[in-house]
Amino acid sequence: MQYLPFFCPLLLLLFLGSSLVLSYDGPLYDSSAYRECKLLPEEPLYNGGILKDQDPNLLRSILDNGDQVSYPTFLLQNLTQGNKYCFSVWIKINNADSALVRASLVTEETTLSCIGTVIAKQGCWSFLKGGFVLTSSPKLSELNLQDSAGRDIDIEIASASLQPFTEEQWSLNQQTKINKARKRAVIIHVSDRHGAKLQGAAITVEQVSKDFPFGSAIAKTIIGNSRYQKWFTERFNAAVFENELKWDATEPTPGQVNYTIPDQMLKFVRANQIITRGHNIFWENPKSSPKWILNLTSPDLQSAVTSRIQSLMSRYKEEFIHWDVSNEMLHFDFYEQKLGPNATLQFFTKAHQIDPLATLFMNEYNVVETCNDDNSTVDTYISRMIELKQGGVTMDGIGLQGHFDVPNPPLMRAILDKLATLGLPIWLTEVDISKQFSKESQAIYLEEVLREGFSHPAVNGMILWTAIRQNSCYQMCLTDNDFNNLPAGDTVDKLLKEWQTGILEGKTNEHGSYSFHGFLGEYKVTAKYDNKTVISTFSCKSLPEAPLYNGGSIKNQTQQIHNNLSLSRTAVKSPAFVLYNLTGNTMYSFSSWITINGTDSAVIKASLTTDNNTFNCMGTVSAKLGCWSFLKGGFVMESPSNYALIYFQNLDGGQINITVSSASLQPFTDQQWRINQQLLIETERKRMATLHVSDVDGNRLQGATIVVEQVSRDFPFGSAIAQTILGNLPYQNWFFERFNAAVFEDELKWYSTEPQPGIVNYTTPDQMLEFVRRNQIIARGHNIFWENPNFTPSWVRNLTGPELQTAVKFRIQSLMNHYKNEFIHWDVDNEMLHYNFYEQRLGPNASLQFFETAQKSDPLARLFMNEFNVLETCDDRNSTVDAYISRLGELGKGGVSMDGIGLEGHFTVPNPPLIRAVLDKLATLGLPIWLTEVDISKSLDQETQARYLEAVLREGFSHPSINGIMLWTALHPYGCYQMCLTDNNFQNLPAGNVVDTLLKEWQTGAVEGQTDDHGSFSFDGFLGEYNVTVNYGNRTANSSFTLCRDDETKHWNIQLQS
Repeated sequence: MQYLPFFCPLLLLLFLGSSLVLSYDGPLYDSSAYRECKLLPEEPLYNGGILKDQDPNLLRSILDNGDQVSYPTFLLQNLTQGNKYCFSVWIKINNADSALVRASLVTEETTLSCIGTVIAKQGCWSFLKGGFVLTSSPKLSELNLQDSAGRDIDIEIASASLQPFTEEQWSLNQQTKINKARKRAVIIHVSDRHGAKLQGAAITVEQVSKDFPFGSAIAKTIIGNSRYQKWFTERFNAAVFENELKWDATEPTPGQVNYTIPDQMLKFVRANQIITRGHNIFWENPKSSPKWILNLTSPDLQSAVTSRIQSLMSRYKEEFIHWDVSNEMLHFDFYEQKLGPNATLQFFTKAHQIDPLATLFMNEYNVVETCNDDNSTVDTYISRMIELKQGGVTMDGIGLQGHFDVPNPPLMRAILDKLATLGLPIWLTEVDISKQFSKESQAIYLEEVLREGFSHPAVNGMILWTAIRQNSCYQMCLTDNDFNNLPAGDTVDKLLKEWQTGILEGKTNEHGSYSFHGFLGEYKVTAKYDNKTVISTFSCKSLPEAPLYNGGSIKNQTQQIHNNLSLSRTAVKSPAFVLYNLTGNTMYSFSSWITINGTDSAVIKASLTTDNNTFNCMGTVSAKLGCWSFLKGGFVMESPSNYALIYFQNLDGGQINITVSSASLQPFTDQQWRINQQLLIETERKRMATLHVSDVDGNRLQGATIVVEQVSRDFPFGSAIAQTILGNLPYQNWFFERFNAAVFEDELKWYSTEPQPGIVNYTTPDQMLEFVRRNQIIARGHNIFWENPNFTPSWVRNLTGPELQTAVKFRIQSLMNHYKNEFIHWDVDNEMLHYNFYEQRLGPNASLQFFETAQKSDPLARLFMNEFNVLETCDDRNSTVDAYISRLGELGKGGVSMDGIGLEGHFTVPNPPLIRAVLDKLATLGLPIWLTEVDISKSLDQETQARYLEAVLREGFSHPSINGIMLWTALHPYGCYQMCLTDNNFQNLPAGNVVDTLLKEWQTGAVEGQTDDHGSFSFDGFLGEYNVTVNYGNRTANSSFTLCRDDETKHWNIQLQS
């Protein structure tokens, strides 16, 4: 039996389409958040919402101690009951170094003492984000901003915003987030072994496991309790032991360590392949620590904690996916009082040394539940985490307990937004609702919390704190003692059902395809046809930012004024930097902030002249009058230079005043550059995995033989193919032995499919499509239209406007209907930055209309701009990085859903620092980037082609925003467009050797070993699908799993049957 792999974001372009988008015309939630204290505030969210153009009042009040304080306030009229209100504001204080500023709301009937906080500072602006929900509709309300300590400090505010959402709007925003972060569109293609698509095949799709960890605490009461065990395993895929791993449970008296109970509980979770969090190593609350340690001397306590962490972590190495290392350290500090200020830091360091694959968490209450607790505000949490990381701690996870009274969803979401800026996985670790509420209210509030958590993209898992004890739970139970659901249990079951795809049935369409939107997870797919069954499983700123690398080698260097000839041969003055003693074989990364005077906007180019060479362009930016824009680029020095000059020019040649600030030039040796690439590859293209082997009773098996083999790669790496591959078995074998992606070089282009008007012939691309189907290779659709008139059918070039409109309509409908659901991408309007054939004849909206029609015709395909000289050089004014971004923005404003960035990559001499800089800027758009037509100019010899190709491929593969790479190396009898990988006998040329070397380097291959004394085997693998064979004695088990992109170690349980 074969399973469809996990639907994870990095598999999106291999198996999946775009996310499902709901039709919604209300306000879209803005998840922007900022941790930095900025020189100037950002613009208000939602353009200010209902606070737009409203200035705050300054109120004075008398405190209980008689002191008078003044503070800014907004007077709000006619707020609506039940609406969710999202509040944000930028704050600066003037007569204190720092202050915790709290926002509160006072109405005629109630006071919400905290709706958001921020630690504000003197001299810069800090971002407060929060919100509230009202249970009544007050006619007048006050929204106040005050120092939480009651001091009379000067609070300045700017860019305030208050945006209301109805309950329906809030829910639709949640669902939009869920559809984007937790689901994917999937297309299943069914064909026979020859690649012929099969219409009418019966499809059954069943989700067999969920990707999102959702679980509960369990207690020792689950041991031997088959009803509890059955109830739990039918619902949850994650667990945590409520108390049984805590120090007072495992060592109640000094030296008497007993792990019997957690061992038995671990056997249960192993036997049922449930991932488990380790909670906890230490608890900073002395009331929850073993009584016998409270009066120990510092040396004795140090000895005891060393023994505790060594014993616990060694025994359970690689068993738990997380460890809560020092629980609730924001509220308590028992160990730091006793052992010194670095005690917690030492705990984390030691834990990482013993179990380096476990994700180490801070775990804290009252961070997400409320903002009324000064000990655990969101900024306090962030500050403590940064302190630990600066101390050298490997801190991998954000644990938010979630013991709620009345949840405040807008506040909860705002706090998650701010924590998400840390870029670490967030877990809700102990979710429940206070027992002061009725069971019905608990259920209502629980649903609010769970929906908020599941819909937030930064939340990686949720654990309920609902372990069943003898007669109760800590605060909230899901069932009674007979495992009959209580209202909270009904809520959980409802959400589990809602958040799972379940079983889907249908038939393939005329394209041999079946589509659905599914939650991330593992699926089993059954296809039946003719009694045969197959089972398969960016912005202009008011002030420049600080220089990168603190300025690098031009730190503290004063720029000079350089006289040079402009591009129009007119003498102009330019700011310049004089550089001495540049080294050879060195990559130089350059950046600066630029503003201009004398014109509204201009494309500014940075150039370099050395004593033996000139780099016409090493970076560009579209600069504007009155604000600062960021230029980033670089150059490669192959030989040393004693003297060089960096200078700036207006690409149009006009005389304008260019001002440069925060310039930086950072050198990297070849070795340093390669190490940086490899670090990115290890982070973005690989993941640690731990395989746990046990018998059916959960007993871990030491010494089991493991063989792990990567059977498919997650990263799409392919080449163009031509019709020459048809019937050419050596070409076909050579291709599919290497590549998992393809694009047709010319065969889909209009001049190929309709060389004469009305005579459409798809025979050749159909046959090529059968080849890629048969070998399960994904294919890009290239292209629908080409703006270059030289590559437009000759009969099209002389058509009148109405005739051309008819022809393009027929072309797009015919092509897209014929190949609906067949191609993962479509290059809709090729090279539109350089050419405008259709817009000249059909009007300025022609391209926009092409994209709109393509999206309607094939909504699951990703639509790409595809362009040359964006990445290859910055000397082409038509296709600078900012020109590309601007064109994308124009299409987006016109209503086009633009899904992808296509960069052709036809290089002569590649400039890796410039490539990386351009990719960095494009990555700010948050869209998948593909290198779509990579080759090296045939003006170079084959060995040089190979060397430059390797540089380009390594740069692409190591950049986190690159989602796929396609070579432009289709083979013809005469050769290839610019560069071939092989000769006509499929013997590698130097470029082919480079490709084969990199394919081998970027694949895990086969890994063999034995399970350790914990029954575990760990390895670091490239993302993709794996088969595993386990042998233990005379028992064998086979399994398969997928490594998706994630910061956490992948844990996979394998059971050996008796």
